[in-house]
Amino acid sequence: MDGASPPGGVFGADDSYKQLHSIATTLRRELNLDLTDGQFAVAVLHHDSTGASNPEDFYWFRAKYKHSISKIKSAYLKRAEVTNITLHYANKPISDCTQIRHLNYTKDNIVILTAHEKELDQQLPAHVNSTLQRTLLQPTSTKTQLPTNTNMLGRTDSSDIKVKMEDVHVPPSEGLDNSIRSFESAHSDRLPRPYPAINPEIKDESLASASLSIKREAVVENHSMGEADALPDTPAPKQPTPNERTQKIISEGTPEELEAEVASCQSFLQNLKKPMEEFLGQNKDAQHWVSQIDSLIKQNVDTPTIIGVVGNTGAGKSSVINAVLEEERLVPTNCMRACTAVVTEMSYNHSDNPSALYRADIEFIQEADWAKDLKTSLTDLIDSNGQVSRDCTNPESEAGVAYAKIKAVYPSWTKDELAHSSVEKLMNEDEVKKVLGTTRTIEKSKPEFFYKALQNYVDSKEKSTDKKTKGEKKQMEFWPLIKVVRIYTKADALSTGAVIVDLPGVHDSNAARAAVAQGYMKQCTGLFIVAPINRAVDDKAAKSLLGESFKRQLKFDGKYSRITFICSKTDDISIMEASDSLGLEDEMKDDWDRLDTIEKEQSSLRQAIKGLKDSKGIFSELINDADDTIEVWDKLKELSEAGETVYDPSKKRKRDVEPNKPWKKVKKSSDDNDEDEDAEDDDIDADEKYCEEKKNPDAESDAESASEKADPLTIEEIEAKISQFKDAKKRARNERLDAEAKIKSLNSELKNLEKTRLEIDTAMSAICIEGRNNYSKGAIQRDFADGIRELDMEAAQEEDPDRFDPENDLRDYAEVARSLKVFCVSSRAYQKLRGRLQRDKDVPGFRTAEETEIPQLQAHCKMLTEAGRASNCRNYLANICQLLNSLGLWASNDDAGPNLTGAQLATETHSLKLRLEKLEDNLTKAVKQCLKDLTDALAENIFENYEQLVESAIVEANGTVQAWHGPVNKGDRASGGYYWSTYKAIMRRDGVYSNAYGPHDFNLSLLEPLIKQLASHWERTFAKRMPRILASFSRQTKTLLTAFHHDIELHSLTAGSGAARIALLGDQLKNYETIFVTMSQRMIETINDHQREANRAFTPVIARNLAAAYQWCTQISGPGQFKKMKSHIEDRIDSAKETMFSESCEEVQRLLLEMCNQVEKAMSDNTDSIFARIERDYLEAISGNKLPGGQTMPKLERNMRSEVAKTIADREMFILEAEAKAALDAGNVATQQDAETPATFKETAGETSRSGPASSPNFAAGGINTGVANDEMNLS
Repeated sequence: MDGASPPGGVFGADDSYKQLHSIATTLRRELNLDLTDGQFAVAVLHHDSTGASNPEDFYWFRAKYKHSISKIKSAYLKRAEVTNITLHYANKPISDCTQIRHLNYTKDNIVILTAHEKELDQQLPAHVNSTLQRTLLQPTSTKTQLPTNTNMLGRTDSSDIKVKMEDVHVPPSEGLDNSIRSFESAHSDRLPRPYPAINPEIKDESLASASLSIKREAVVENHSMGEADALPDTPAPKQPTPNERTQKIISEGTPEELEAEVASCQSFLQNLKKPMEEFLGQNKDAQHWVSQIDSLIKQNVDTPTIIGVVGNTGAGKSSVINAVLEEERLVPTNCMRACTAVVTEMSYNHSDNPSALYRADIEFIQEADWAKDLKTSLTDLIDSNGQVSRDCTNPESEAGVAYAKIKAVYPSWTKDELAHSSVEKLMNEDEVKKVLGTTRTIEKSKPEFFYKALQNYVDSKEKSTDKKTKGEKKQMEFWPLIKVVRIYTKADALSTGAVIVDLPGVHDSNAARAAVAQGYMKQCTGLFIVAPINRAVDDKAAKSLLGESFKRQLKFDGKYSRITFICSKTDDISIMEASDSLGLEDEMKDDWDRLDTIEKEQSSLRQAIKGLKDSKGIFSELINDADDTIEVWDKLKELSEAGETVYDPSKKRKRDVEPNKPWKKVKKSSDDNDEDEDAEDDDIDADEKYCEEKKNPDAESDAESASEKADPLTIEEIEAKISQFKDAKKRARNERLDAEAKIKSLNSELKNLEKTRLEIDTAMSAICIEGRNNYSKGAIQRDFADGIRELDMEAAQEEDPDRFDPENDLRDYAEVARSLKVFCVSSRAYQKLRGRLQRDKDVPGFRTAEETEIPQLQAHCKMLTEAGRASNCRNYLANICQLLNSLGLWASNDDAGPNLTGAQLATETHSLKLRLEKLEDNLTKAVKQCLKDLTDALAENIFENYEQLVESAIVEANGTVQAWHGPVNKGDRASGGYYWSTYKAIMRRDGVYSNAYGPHDFNLSLLEPLIKQLASHWERTFAKRMPRILASFSRQTKTLLTAFHHDIELHSLTAGSGAARIALLGDQLKNYETIFVTMSQRMIETINDHQREANRAFTPVIARNLAAAYQWCTQISGPGQFKKMKSHIEDRIDSAKETMFSESCEEVQRLLLEMCNQVEKAMSDNTDSIFARIERDYLEAISGNKLPGGQTMPKLERNMRSEVAKTIADREMFILEAEAKAALDAGNVATQQDAETPATFKETAGETSRSGPASSPNFAAGGINTGVANDEMNLS
């Protein structure tokens, strides 16, 4: 069908719905058809009509807003006595399930439809016609009445079966023009149960070859409700697809879209269970569904993504974390010592309390943990004489570390008191007992207040410069007692579920903190390794990766692919060194030349400014002298005016301002003449004489005696002199102002040059920083791949030396290198660009925040959460879709179930149960086969290699011990040999100790030969084999479900039993497939969790075997104790090695087999749960709402189911309308071209259109929504 009216129709594609509506409305007024509230007048233009000008051309019906087109159509078919009619709206075929209310575009409760007739051969493609000839295919109509003696499992004689041709449904033509498919076509398959089974692209037409003649006796007829319901409501062979939007989001949605859909569904579930809650005590179905809904509501979708941050002291971890969190100071830092000695977890703060925008929970260790720590610390601190060790003043020694820790918690205890104390006495301190085992909370509104409050708990005051007042009591410090600090802040980088954990190390002297760090290491989704960029490449940080044991542990845990390397402090760079090292001299040559030119210009300007400043000083002095001289002459004037005789003071003093003499020049031009130089010399001579006169007042008296020979001054002469000196002062002032202006101008030039110099310097720094970053990234990636390659080669050589080929790569190491994410960041530059660190200087080389790479690192944090978020949401939404489909099927009340007798229903149910039993058996076999494959993989790759691995550990055990007991290598402490104090500390801590020289683990060292060879086998098993096995299980379950459904569907087609409902479950298969895939993924996560526990179980067994030896070495004292300790350890290891390595492997094997048992139980339970849902769905599809023995469902239960169905239908309708509106807002609807069409009509028609322009220029044909109509119809 092409969407246009058939030949002979009254209205062609170019006629507007508006014209037809206008004609029908006028005719309705003539008929005086009145409507009550909520009623609609529906007019159907007769299919044989040749015009629309007469009242008899229309059949009028009075309908409720919920009634569907199928009711109107049934009434029309009965009234017109035809069977091959389809109804059109606005020249477009309309779905039978469309509700009347969705066609009220004119807002006047009048809907106009047109009836059309079409022949069979025009409707069916060739392959459908041929299909109709097959006698095996029985009618799919649930209305078909079957003989009571029909064999439901198959027929040998179909002659007794009467096929109602109007009940055979035609699939849509494959040649449809997509450009004219309606909105209804695009969305009808998304309608949930209990929508009638309608395909909107298929005309509900009869297969009869000829139409009956029609005699219209009246325009308006009354039909009873019974007559309307008795008419056949023909189902279509293709069921609609509920939750299509959700399914699409599951397969294609971004994490944000998935989360939005989850939030919408969670809100909807609360409304969905309301109709059933009042029946919980009396209806088992209601109990079941509410339980299912509650289970989904409680399902946790927001699982955190743990990102561990590790790095050596001074690497800048805390600064990087603060920058990522957009805070100047949040994570405690201290320039004197490492503050983050405890595990610090940072996650998003979801609280909207303005006074708690920054919150921290500080969890303290338990009493038993502190008692154990105290016992070890006191042993380190007290020497063999019972006194505090003299090494307590050395912070790097074991005694120094212990003393600092104990004094922090017990500041008032003296050394003598500590020497005579005990664990019990120290544990009885009230202040300590108050905090142990508790959690304290800090809540602040501003970060600076929060930081200070947190600093009081986690920072040490041992190097504080604050002076204590006399008699002030020392305060207890909390940091040795803290187990973990959890900080909650509204950082955008954490908003998607990332949890950043600052890990100080897994070898903490405090066992509780070490356990916390180990626990986080096992949970980490991502791992950030921080190292200063100037050491990251030179020290091969990516290759060494904080030690061989750490690197090997990452391989066991399968976390190599989750590593991110962060090069910090990229602003710490020397341009000269970087340009030489990176070969940037040619690129930066012009910049260097410009800098040299600028420096010369700046030097010249500074000299000129200095000269001008000197001149300015001289001019200021001349002005002062002029003031003094004018003051003298003013006095003379006063005396003269008083009648006294006065004489020229210049006759008495040579040093006076000579007004007509030129001023001294600071800088002479090349053409200055000798007279100017002589004048300058005269000024200098005058200055010298003036100074002499000031020093020698007697000389002035001699001059005064000589003045008696001078002529007295007149008033006129005095005034003339005063005028001359004032002119001289004015000239000096002007000269000084001129000098100041020149200084200002030159300073401006100097400032501009400095600005240019800084710009060039910044550009050069940026070039060097970028060059070093690019080089570092490549080098670190290569080093990282080389480190993995060395591990692989080492394991391959140990595994089979005869076949080992070092030239044969075991994996694509170039791809391994590319897979490592490397960020070169400057937290200081980023903070400055963000307006923080106001008191720090600007950081050159960074013009934008992006150049610091902190924004990219923030985005990376959010990206790491995407996989987990998407997986959780897809699992949740798949369960939602499955639940809604199942619930919709149960709640359906549309008579779509099979119309079977009790015996027939029993037969069909028995047949289905046989098939379900087979499916259950196949699923059980699939689970058992999956578990067999998993255990076989463990046996082949791990267990069968134990004997060889144990033997290698036994052979190398004595050599390992000799390395411990060898001489101390001061140049390379890691190569072996220990001082007595370090060895003793290792003994006290059961073979595990960490100091300034790194971690020391005797238990792991003994296992090193075994672990090295096992690493590759372990990785191959858990990173490759097991995921493949579980993926195969998912594929197998999909095959089993598909085959089962196909079998049921084929049987329903041949038996005519519940075909419509069975077809709906075809879409339900997608949900079950997704659930099985998610289950497999969950099993992989479970396996990884268990294997990370198991691979850490090797060393505890060794520690238990050597515990007595460690304890003996701890207690020994006196002369020769070091030698005795070594000898005892050697003897114990030599005697225990034959058994302890085997016991270690057996313990790991036990844990792995236990893992398999737990996985099998989880898979079986989940599979049984899924099967129970499948069984319920298919039994519901077969039986429908039929009750045994012809019983009638109680009205209350019918109403309950109806309310549930309505809730589901309303949700789907809301989704469709929201999508239509979104499409309109996005401008994806056709613009109406008919200027005469009212604006409200255009908007309403366009709101529901998504499929582009309508075929009619006057109407958006896509504006047809579908709905459900279960109410009976009152037609007139």
